[in-house]
Amino acid sequence: MSNPSPSKLSGWKEIAGYLNTSVRTAQRWEQELGLPVHHAGSSKGYSVIADVEELESWLAGTEGSRRPTNDQHGQATSTDSTIPSRRSPRKWLAIAALGVVAAGSVIAVFSYRATHPPKVGSITFSGRQMLAWSNGKFVWSYDFGQPTRVLPPENLRRRVCILSSKGDHDGEVIVAAPLLQLEAGELSTDAIYCFSSTGKLLWRHVFTDRVHFGGEECGPRWDISDLTVSGDSKTWSAWCTVCSYPTSVSMVVKIDPSGNTTRYFVNYGHLGQLSEWHAGDGSYLLAGGINNESNEGALAVLDEIRPSGHSPQAEALSECDSCPTGLPYRYFVFPRSELARATSYPYNGVLAILVTNAQIQVITTEGTDIAGGVWALYGISEALVPQSAYFSDRYRFLHENLSSEGKIKHPLDACPERLKPIAVREWSPQEGWENILLPPVESRPLNSALRR
Repeated sequence: MSNPSPSKLSGWKEIAGYLNTSVRTAQRWEQELGLPVHHAGSSKGYSVIADVEELESWLAGTEGSRRPTNDQHGQATSTDSTIPSRRSPRKWLAIAALGVVAAGSVIAVFSYRATHPPKVGSITFSGRQMLAWSNGKFVWSYDFGQPTRVLPPENLRRRVCILSSKGDHDGEVIVAAPLLQLEAGELSTDAIYCFSSTGKLLWRHVFTDRVHFGGEECGPRWDISDLTVSGDSKTWSAWCTVCSYPTSVSMVVKIDPSGNTTRYFVNYGHLGQLSEWHAGDGSYLLAGGINNESNEGALAVLDEIRPSGHSPQAEALSECDSCPTGLPYRYFVFPRSELARATSYPYNGVLAILVTNAQIQVITTEGTDIAGGVWALYGISEALVPQSAYFSDRYRFLHENLSSEGKIKHPLDACPERLKPIAVREWSPQEGWENILLPPVESRPLNSALRR
């Protein structure tokens, strides 16, 4: 028997290979000897899954009285050297009593599991299947009926929300299924699914929206880039950013516990990050990404109570015949650094949004080099006023390299981007567009931003 790699086995062929037997024998062991396998839906790719640790425990438990063997025809047989050929009536009564006790224990175990299902801790995708895991053990699966695309771990975490085990929505699992095949010619699009803690499908939403904005006709095909949940277990709302493919528009969509959706905000440029900000006057959704009009990083601050219209764009780009009503609470655009321009990096999109008790931190990507990324970090106060900007350590390294190559015409010590104020553009319904001057990066003072 070879060492398992990976620790999960999919399909009878892999399971039988691990057990060093035939598929027919492995199936017979399941029926006659309780081989621990889990049936995973009706996918044509595979129908059963096995956990290697469970198989090893089962093999250890079958030593002696229930050790499985292979006959000459690949069929399973069992040996039992511990059962005597004759038993007295008293022994038979004792065995029957033990059987009654064992049956009661089994019923109690199944009853407890029915009322206390294992809490789902993680979700993975494989082929057409979504697999739910609890403490490293497979618990249930769902077959989407079409292939899922492979996602890096950081993207996978942003597609799954597991609700608290309190209130009426006990352990529900909300999943942004990666069904959009980017290379496929046929129409396909991502969708939101909601499952009970035991794997029952409660509802799903497939995005069929069509949006005209920024001079583009978009959708469907839609790619879900982020998913989050706000509120508590009884009054939660799901939010997701949905990006048109291959065009430029994205939407922020709100979903209630019954699966009803509301288009909340439309942005000219893809949005890929969601977070939440709690202020004294309410809760706000933070959506970060790109504004395609200027090819710069953008942050939309949206009131969670009412729809927020669309991103503020100039002239014809602002026309939208299918956007929601309302206006964003705030909208920020972060300048594209000279490193991004010198390396022909097309935009400086928002890479991450970090929320603390007193500040919002927005990280934009500002180019790349062989050793790693270059980013800028913008600090925004609890009053939603940008206050500071810093560059990563890689900024200095890449700037020196580009200066020596003649792609930047000044040395790092004379870089105006570090020695002069940096302007962040802010839009508000009351004032429209205005510039906010941040202190120079090099001096890093703590004084507030200057407006002009």
